[in-house]
Amino acid sequence: MHLTPGRAASAVERHDCPNCDAPAGSACRTRGGKTAAKYHTPRFVLVPALREELEVPVPADRRPGRAWKQGPALTVVPAPHTERPVRIGYARTSTARQELASQLEALHRA
Repeated sequence: MHLTPGRAASAVERHDCPNCDAPAGSACRTRGGKTAAKYHTPRFVLVPALREELEVPVPADRRPGRAWKQGPALTVVPAPHTERPVRIGYARTSTARQELASQLEALHRA
């Protein structure tokens, strides 16, 4: 694991838990609503650096028996824009005698 336990917990808590619906910024919950001793696997799998971990423990100050408190404020980091928009073009002919080349050239220019 490349993250310290505290940083791992912070990274996990940036996401809502898909298992217990704990909101971002709080630890996972048991079925009884108490703080869980470790984060639920579906939640820490959302953090690429933690996908191979078998468990991520909840920090000592957030363990069971402690009163719930909101975690530290999360900074919103915009995702890097690495994707290009997808453009879909459509060319057609209605008869076998019509040519398609001019439509394809226009699509390539667009």
